[in-house]
Amino acid sequence: MRPREDLSGFEPYAWEPSTEEIARTFGLRPEDVVRMDTNVSPYRPSAVMRALRSELDRIEVNQYPDTSYRELREAMAEYVGWDPELIVPTNGADEAIDIVSRAFLAKGRSAASPVPTYSYFRVATELQGAEFRGVARLEGFIEDVDSLLRACDRSTSVVWLCDPNNPTGNGLEEGTIERVCRETEALVVVDEAYHEFSGRTVVRLLSRHENLCVIRTLSKAFGLAGIRIGYLVANGSVVRELNKARPPNSIGSVNARCGAIALKSHGYVRRDVERIVRERERLRSELSRLDGVLVYPSSANFLLIRLLDRDASEVKRSLLRKGIVVRSFEGNPYLSGCVRVTVCSRRENDRFIRAFKEALSAPTG
Repeated sequence: MRPREDLSGFEPYAWEPSTEEIARTFGLRPEDVVRMDTNVSPYRPSAVMRALRSELDRIEVNQYPDTSYRELREAMAEYVGWDPELIVPTNGADEAIDIVSRAFLAKGRSAASPVPTYSYFRVATELQGAEFRGVARLEGFIEDVDSLLRACDRSTSVVWLCDPNNPTGNGLEEGTIERVCRETEALVVVDEAYHEFSGRTVVRLLSRHENLCVIRTLSKAFGLAGIRIGYLVANGSVVRELNKARPPNSIGSVNARCGAIALKSHGYVRRDVERIVRERERLRSELSRLDGVLVYPSSANFLLIRLLDRDASEVKRSLLRKGIVVRSFEGNPYLSGCVRVTVCSRRENDRFIRAFKEALSAPTG
């Protein structure tokens, strides 16, 4: 066995334990565990699943799927307002990031990104042997555009941006994205995984910037995280390169059909998003009243909370004992003392508020 030597010190993506494992560890029933760490929708798209069940017998699962994903691309194109020939379906947004990395990054090349941001940008970059250049954000997690552009040189093939940004929740100014597109020759990739919650998109800028690429997913607002459907939206020259790196048959026939059904009946997404945004603002208002807590504004479906006088790991463990899972950031210098909380249903959010208040009031040590 000869693993790659350049990965000897590689830091992999930090996987969260399963719900069953958490339940066993803390003596809970799996159904009593609330996952507020994954940023997915609390609402199951029941109408989509019913429509899919009615079609299951007609799906030829003994055959490979249509590798062009024509039906799925056309549904994506109608939803986005873009040419179906310029859309690349993927197995979730993470595969979209992987495809960009395989097509544009290699040893001797680099990618730049404001940090903190989605950690898989670094993982995908370094897996290709390329250098990841993280550029610290300014106060309030605003992008330091000048420093970001200074970090780009002739080796820089990709600039990773996230709008709204995960895990901080803040948005990107459209002018910032345009400036980066103008002042670098790199492919500027904007991850819009949470765009339904923010109402912002830069898809219209694709007509003005050949080096722009947008990533979308059905895992968040569409409530289809387990189906694994994402997609890339770009111009012709970029799509040609992406298709060279796209694996065949990475989206199963059942998944592709489910994605098409959801995209064609996306009215439920607006209703779910409105409920989640209302709960986000209510949750932020409730938490902001607590002493020793700073809750950052968010345009996504999660909140980043900084604990000013409590240890984040202790608070997370206290919540775990009550069956509530939040995301913490041990070892991340930009997010010291922070936890990220997914906005769930009103009942689950109320349960979190009660448990969070108890964790804050518990004796330290």
